[in-house]
Amino acid sequence: MFRKVISVLIVTLLVLGLFSGCNPASSNGGNPGTPPQNQGTTNPNEGSSNNNLSATDPYEIEGTISVAYPEGETDEIVPVLNAFRAMYPKITLIDVPFSGSYGGAFNEFLTERAISNDMPDVMWLDWNDFAPQVASGYVLPLNDLVAGDPDAAYVPSGMTDPYTFGGKLYAFPCQMNAMGITINLDMIDELNLNKPSYDWTWDEFVDFVKSGITSTTAGAALLDDLDVTYSAQADGFFATAYNWKTQKFDFAGQWLPAMNKYAELNAIPGLNAWAMKQPKDENGETPLDSDYVAKFGEEGKDDNHYLFKNGLALLCTNATWNDNWMRNECKISWDYWPYPRLDKNTPVKTPIHVDCSYITSSSKNPEAAYQLLKWLTFGVEGNLQRLDIFADRHARQQVEGDTKLLKTWFIPCTQHPDVIAKFEQSPHLTEGLTALYKSTSNSIRGDLNKFLPNFDEYWGSIGVWGLLDDVRQGRANAADVAAQLDKMVNEGYQKALADFNAKVGG
Repeated sequence: MFRKVISVLIVTLLVLGLFSGCNPASSNGGNPGTPPQNQGTTNPNEGSSNNNLSATDPYEIEGTISVAYPEGETDEIVPVLNAFRAMYPKITLIDVPFSGSYGGAFNEFLTERAISNDMPDVMWLDWNDFAPQVASGYVLPLNDLVAGDPDAAYVPSGMTDPYTFGGKLYAFPCQMNAMGITINLDMIDELNLNKPSYDWTWDEFVDFVKSGITSTTAGAALLDDLDVTYSAQADGFFATAYNWKTQKFDFAGQWLPAMNKYAELNAIPGLNAWAMKQPKDENGETPLDSDYVAKFGEEGKDDNHYLFKNGLALLCTNATWNDNWMRNECKISWDYWPYPRLDKNTPVKTPIHVDCSYITSSSKNPEAAYQLLKWLTFGVEGNLQRLDIFADRHARQQVEGDTKLLKTWFIPCTQHPDVIAKFEQSPHLTEGLTALYKSTSNSIRGDLNKFLPNFDEYWGSIGVWGLLDDVRQGRANAADVAAQLDKMVNEGYQKALADFNAKVGG
């Protein structure tokens, strides 16, 4: 207990030092397998009867481990690493920042390091296609390390099962963004509307967005991804229309009805400002003879968030990864809401995008590496201290040497009650953002590219996003496109899945 008290004091001093101008970045040498369950939590005892740490005091574990992270995220990760150093003084961390702000960066980095036999022990914030790294043998299965760890039971299985292949768990989520709705609070007051509940239904949503239509305003600035989200409302589905039980896509059965709902909203005059901009001209711009320009003028015609930022739309679909620039650019008071549920008999389902952390297969000290992995992902103590670090920031604080705002909060990938309670105490949080976080206990993955094998080969190469947009913009028939995608995407995915399983033994 004494050691923990001293460590907490050290952490406090480190955090105060960080925000008084010191730079600790170089302080230690460094400038689909199991079906997800969507509800409940992961069972750390499955697939293993051995717990290497069960009889070990984790604070007594010794060793040197390295952790790699994108250099553009230094301000986010270094304070969290320094808090770990203070709590685990017998583990020496070596920082390995690398250029990671582009697609494929993690895969390229690991491949280069594997060739030179110099992979780091832990990778943090991987947002790339994870399956190739598993198939290449770069990632250590975590079953033995996590078995019996009580903290792991609070991670919703929908967040971990996408990283489970052949019964083996390879990664934990370390950072998460949630998709939802942002609502103009000022406009609620101006139109004398009642705030919707956080577990509102689709019918309540439609009535609410209609109430934002006036002679000078729109119900929504845009309803981006609405069809994608509602293609995953049936049990067993992720967005877009992917059934993890059958391991097949169902565009005709799931996306087509969702697209029809979206089209019905777009047909209501003044409801979706984005629809009023269609069709775009040959340059992809909103034409001057569009319904949008006729009502709102030319200013902001090619900025999909313009009406919301300037108080001329009641709501828009959004995601928490937009929070920094929204805080910077919005001239209104606004807050988050979860997507509405289909009806009163169904739950709220929130699409999430997850970045993961994992231990590499070449780690010479996996027990020490696991302590860091846990600290950065689902561990209660790591999350509590990370929340403190972010709470100590101020709303206008900028990244050093940049105009980008620092993140003042993050969404934990655990539903542990102590973490929830701490999250709710953050001075930077709103009631709506707290509701959005709680709704992730019943999350659906919206980033299939991060865990389905060879996603871009059978999705991007045939232009799926372009075909979906053709339907949204009225250039193609929804039923025809759904049938076409069911055939092409499923053929490509089944081949990719078979190739992947052959490599990993799944």
